[in-house]
Amino acid sequence: MKKIIFTFLIFGVSLFTGMLSAQQMTKEQRKAIQSDDIATFQKQFAKEDYNKCFQVKTESYSPLSYCVLNGKKSLVNFLISQKTDVNKSCGNLTPLAVAEQYQ
Repeated sequence: MKKIIFTFLIFGVSLFTGMLSAQQMTKEQRKAIQSDDIATFQKQFAKEDYNKCFQVKTESYSPLSYCVLNGKKSLVNFLISQKTDVNKSCGNLTPLAVAEQYQ
């Protein structure tokens, strides 16, 4: 019983700390992704941001995951070409998991 409680505690703490580390995605950043335009995207996201987690409402996404979620193929291809971490997990979802879940 102690092991089960400990496991849930560790899982909860790791999930909570992951949520704290994500910064809020701005309205301008969301609009840049919705535009599916690389130049607009680059104005809103620095290259260092490509592998960060961003909070969108109650969920956490990397820019790549959010582009996948919204079907923005130009930006998905651009981010992959920029060597964005395709295994980056935000909110326990990788870009591939987002594609499987929402597409």
